[in-house]
Amino acid sequence: MASHPKTSSRRFSDLDPDDSFNDSVHLNDSWFYGPPKKKQVMSPDESKGDTPHIASPGTFKKASLVEKSLGEMETFPKQRLALAKLEGSSKVFKNSRVFSFECPEHSAGERRYLVSTLERFWAWYSCLKERHLYELITESTPCRLYFDLEYSKSSNPDIDHEMAYNHFMDTVKHLLKSEFDLEVDPRKDFLVLDSSTDSKFSAHVICHLPNRYLFPSNTHIRPFCNRLLEVLLEDAPVKIWNSDGTKETVLFDNAVYTKNRNFRLYLSSKLGKETVLKLADYCDFYGSLSYEIYMLGPNKPSDRQIFFDSICVPANASEFPLLKVPDSLEEEIERIRGSRVLSAAKVQEGSGPSPYPQLDEFMLMVWRKWNQSVYIRQWKTTVNEKGFVTSIIYYPANCRYCFNIGREHKSNGTFWTVNLERNDFCQKCFDVECRGVSSNLFPLPSFIVNSIHKANDCDGAKEIPNDSFSDEDDVASFFDESAVELNEFFTKWDEVFEQ
Repeated sequence: MASHPKTSSRRFSDLDPDDSFNDSVHLNDSWFYGPPKKKQVMSPDESKGDTPHIASPGTFKKASLVEKSLGEMETFPKQRLALAKLEGSSKVFKNSRVFSFECPEHSAGERRYLVSTLERFWAWYSCLKERHLYELITESTPCRLYFDLEYSKSSNPDIDHEMAYNHFMDTVKHLLKSEFDLEVDPRKDFLVLDSSTDSKFSAHVICHLPNRYLFPSNTHIRPFCNRLLEVLLEDAPVKIWNSDGTKETVLFDNAVYTKNRNFRLYLSSKLGKETVLKLADYCDFYGSLSYEIYMLGPNKPSDRQIFFDSICVPANASEFPLLKVPDSLEEEIERIRGSRVLSAAKVQEGSGPSPYPQLDEFMLMVWRKWNQSVYIRQWKTTVNEKGFVTSIIYYPANCRYCFNIGREHKSNGTFWTVNLERNDFCQKCFDVECRGVSSNLFPLPSFIVNSIHKANDCDGAKEIPNDSFSDEDDVASFFDESAVELNEFFTKWDEVFEQ
């Protein structure tokens, strides 16, 4: 069985200084989330709720030597800056981590990032009045198996919740045995946090595997969860429907295994929401007594213990053994389907503008139909075995429109694939409800196609062009010269939405 730390009764770069905030001050609620619109006074009755009202640290008080000894604490406006800081901090302070939070002044959900050690972060986090923070599961970092469970209660009014939940846990148990020869007891080895509301069941499950096994990274979990999804859909004693009630789905979200993933922390709520993630009353991870008796007894786990047990990347993760799993999702797809296509392809990627500025601007024009502030967060190109660029995938920020549901997704993003062999493009998304679904294929305008192939021809028709039209004036002139064709395309584009 899984071994666990013996705690309680159960277990337990160089950066521009202007890019970060000074570590010499406390980060209090007002500074961190912005000043409140008005001062709120909590009545004695309100203070007796489930979540105690805890005083925040003194405003801009100098950090003590004890706090500084626990590690650094800095925030950054960009993830890349935080990751660069983490790389340097990890060499000095053990258990350095990145956490994130949404800025309330930005309705689009813009995040900031905080770099600290687990001990220093907890000392600060435990004193916050309001918590809306996330663990950043960084790329290539070993982590625990975790799940995000959810379903809409309005779309599943007659669901047998206990049967659906137990079936999921049993399926995970059997799949861990068949895939990795691991014996687990979900009741005792899985820590469950719940943030359900009257309209939605929502829970996080953090799995403590035997011998403290971790997955090499969260992206290495994807092949296992793809198989889990298939098994759940094939043999479902209880049907679960998506939020619109139009498509059968599964109990867990299969889209939370991407690199540098944000995963909400214990005791935190989403920004603008009140329901926090707390220890589920049906969780037996710390004992099997009734929840009411256990939480009032002497063996009640501390918030600190639950926090450390619930993070996906545990303290001292580098000392844990790793499971042997496929190196990538592509290899797993090849193993299952016998495909030889992906193994011959190379992927190149970047953030911001791609090597195809005319195509970038064209796609931005498409996305601005839904949000004028859209921009290119990331792009990836696929290069085949002959060295030809065959496709480019765009990951836009501030645009989540999905053709499948006819509106923007509330949380999961979208991506758009441009096929440079067929000269068309389509939209897909990361939401589990839209798994395997894409929009129609939309043809690229001929003047865009010509610009792409001209850029490729300039570089020998192979690899990615270094800089075909990097000057903004050249791009603007290009679209001025193509105004007639551009107007014709968007006239037809608008007709798509009128039908």
